Amino acid sequence: MADSNLQMTPVTREQIDAILPFLPRLEEEGFVAGEWKGRPGQFPWFQFSDETKEFLNAVNLQDWVSPQCRWTEWQDTAKTFIDTPSNIETADAQTIRRLFTTHVRANRFCEGHLAAMFESGHMLLLLKRLKTIRTGMGEL
Repeated sequence: MADSNLQMTPVTREQIDAILPFLPRLEEEGFVAGEWKGRPGQFPWFQFSDETKEFLNAVNLQDWVSPQCRWTEWQDTAKTFIDTPSNIETADAQTIRRLFTTHVRANRFCEGHLAAMFESGHMLLLLKRLKTIRTGMGEL
């Protein structure tokens, strides 16, 4: 299998700083990523909350969803981080970028995938890990 991190640019402090303000929002009691919608005769769909839309917009604008990541080749590895959340404690910034990429892209093919990642706390854990990584980077 090819390296799914091939040719990805390094993650910068600015990229991390752009999405860390969402951490307290995801930590708030009662945070919901959105809700399922549906009409008779249609497949149900997940409608993201405004906060979730803002977060996803920031993730996309800040290159956390990387076109260089071969996410389809990395789905099995991503599953290990979902199934064993403690793996996130040692993830580096590029791994988190690959996870964001995988989840955002997978949601296009599997409605509700991203909702499940928010509801399970997986996205919150990724942001907490980024906060730890950012703390270790120091100031500019």
